[in-house]
Amino acid sequence: MDLVNNIVNDLQVLKTIWFSKISGDSHKERLENFYGPQADAYDHFRAKFLHGRRGMIKACAAKINNLGERPGLVWVDLGGGTGENVDMMAEYVDLSKFEKIYVVDLCGPLCEVSKKKAQTRGWKNVEVVEADVCEFEPESKRATLVTFSYSLSMIPPFMAAVDKALSYLDQAVGILGVADFYTSMKYDSLDRQHGYLTRWFWRAIFDMDNIELGPERRLYLDHTLERVYEENKSGGIPYVPFLKVPYFIWLGRVRHLGAANGI
Repeated sequence: MDLVNNIVNDLQVLKTIWFSKISGDSHKERLENFYGPQADAYDHFRAKFLHGRRGMIKACAAKINNLGERPGLVWVDLGGGTGENVDMMAEYVDLSKFEKIYVVDLCGPLCEVSKKKAQTRGWKNVEVVEADVCEFEPESKRATLVTFSYSLSMIPPFMAAVDKALSYLDQAVGILGVADFYTSMKYDSLDRQHGYLTRWFWRAIFDMDNIELGPERRLYLDHTLERVYEENKSGGIPYVPFLKVPYFIWLGRVRHLGAANGI
């Protein structure tokens, strides 16, 4: 019965993604119109679709573990949705290493799922915040880790979101991690490069769900931070044979003057 329910829920999510018309006057209204009907089924479907998320979490976890017993660690998960990233991080890092974990999302229905998960898991150091990531900042005004897991492509003022994150990212040891879908520039590095049809097809498909796959977001990351880790791959879509959507994993840190000058 669980298998049947999961398939039915997955198909409902697919229906919302491919056929539902998104409405709303504000970004928040459009997010809640899109994600509200699928909030409870979100995690099961996305586990088979957001292929880069685990790789990004694992890479970030390695950086956190390398800090040893450093006190006062703060993680801000921007566009954290249902809190699934926290669940995944717990597989690689003892969550008690973090003094505070913030799951920030503008979508109310997804935040409600995250709050229930935090209560069920007994996460005492996790705070779910329903807010615009372009305006949020942690109480300490400092974060050791900031992540955008399949959220940066859905934030229209993405430069403002990155700039705000950098305003509180720890200058010495802070890491910013991103996993998302993407398409390349017309002329890009070989490991990122896509042909014309790939670039056109995936941007057109995701545009229907107000998701922007263009290269501008990663170009801005490369411009504002020093890249320390990157993967570029493609992954399948549940119940959709043959098609594989490109995704990337990217980690960066604050670019210091010496690094910028090649020292």
